[in-house]
Amino acid sequence: MAGTPLSAVTATSLFVAGGVYRRRANGDLQFDGVRPAGPWIAHGYFPRMLFMLRDGALVRLLLWKRRWLDPEAGVTCHSRPPDDLAQVWSCSLIVTLMLWAWLGGGEGAATAVQIVDSLEDHVSPRTVGRWFQRAVSRAVHLEQALRHAVIERSEPRPVEQLFPKGLSPPEKLLRRRWRQDRSELASLYRSLAFLFGGAIQLLVPIPCLLAEARGRTSEEHATFLL
Repeated sequence: MAGTPLSAVTATSLFVAGGVYRRRANGDLQFDGVRPAGPWIAHGYFPRMLFMLRDGALVRLLLWKRRWLDPEAGVTCHSRPPDDLAQVWSCSLIVTLMLWAWLGGGEGAATAVQIVDSLEDHVSPRTVGRWFQRAVSRAVHLEQALRHAVIERSEPRPVEQLFPKGLSPPEKLLRRRWRQDRSELASLYRSLAFLFGGAIQLLVPIPCLLAEARGRTSEEHATFLL
C-alpha cells in the first residue's frame, strides 16, 4: 500500500500536524487546549497513554493534557485533544480505520482485512464491536459534521464530483443481521465513506478531517465519533 493515495492519508496520526500538540524535551506530547469560559485557571497537566500511527507503524505515546481548576467550586476539568476519545486507548484515526475495514470491506469484524498492516492484531473483534455500538449511536451527527468538513475543503468544487457513484451502503452489508436500526447503520457507512473518499480525493490526511469535523460539533455532541 506504500505510496498510494490511501496510504498518504492514513499512515500518520494527528500528532504530526503542527499547531495541535507540543513536543516536550523527552518526546512526550503536550496538549494545552483552550481555557474554558468562567473562573477556570490552569492547574497543571495529567498523563494519558494513547496508541497512534507514525508512518504506518503503531506507536504508544504519552500525552499530557491541560487540567483546569475552578477555585470557587473546587472542581477540575481538562482539555481533550481532537483525536482523543473518551475511555478508548487508541486515537480516532485508528478507530475509524478499523471500523471502515469492517463496514467498507463487507466482511465480519473477525475477518476484516486492515487498511494499515500494523493494526491486524491491535485489538480484538469484540473491542471493534464496542466501538461500532458507540459510533452507530452518533452516526447522524457524525455524518453531518463530516459532510460539512469535506464540503468546506472541496469548495468551490461541488462535493458531488468527489463521489460520482454515490455513497449508498452495499446491499450485502444491509442484508446482514444487525441489532441496530438500518438507517443508523447506513448513516455510519456514509459518514466513513465521506471521510475516506473525501480524504483521498482531496489529499487531506484523515485525522485532519476528523479534527475539523469534531470542531463543528456542538457541546452536546462533543464526544463526536465515540
